[in-house]
Amino acid sequence: MRVSGLLAAGLGAAVLAASPASAAVMMATFYGATDFGGYDYAGLFGTPGGSLAYKPVVVTFTYDTELGMPIVSPGQDTRFGGGQYGTDSPILSASITIGDASYDLDLSYYGYANSYAGEWTWLYGRQDTPGNVASEFQVTAYHPDAPGDLATPFMAYAGGGGTLRLYKPNDYGELLAETDFSVGGLTVEYLGPSGAPVPEPAAWALMILGFGLAGSALRARRSATA
Repeated sequence: MRVSGLLAAGLGAAVLAASPASAAVMMATFYGATDFGGYDYAGLFGTPGGSLAYKPVVVTFTYDTELGMPIVSPGQDTRFGGGQYGTDSPILSASITIGDASYDLDLSYYGYANSYAGEWTWLYGRQDTPGNVASEFQVTAYHPDAPGDLATPFMAYAGGGGTLRLYKPNDYGELLAETDFSVGGLTVEYLGPSGAPVPEPAAWALMILGFGLAGSALRARRSATA
């Protein structure tokens, strides 16, 4: 087997191999597009006041399956909590990319993570907004491959969608941006054990790219010496 093939196999094993049934940090990434409505009032994703309709969307939620309060029932795994209730939020970080621009959310105020076997993957959070309503961010993906626990890596086509409501601090009722979006697929990756430092999504992507470049370099060197 080529060296690059070994590296690719190792990377695939690191990302998709079976992780512990609990006590894991996971990253869920959803792919889709915005619906016909939605506006970028503050210019977070482009022109202030511009439309957010029909743009590609990538949504990420990174969560810890040991944080928050658990609700475990047959075929279903749920974690919820946050500063709103004096507990830890299971959502460590979240971001949304619309077109070429990204926005990170702090969902420590309230987070909710749920996986229902054969039904859906659902992630939700609220960001504290001083002097205004709490901002909301959520996505639900319906797919028959949904596992019954939050710590199982997988990849699937899916239906469903989500919402983003970002409120403006100290200006009650005013929004920075709002949009609804649909999703068509998702991946859930194992990043490490519970409590471990987690790379930001951009850093994780660079790590994967680094493995790929290393594999290419080793293959080129092997060809040159053959």
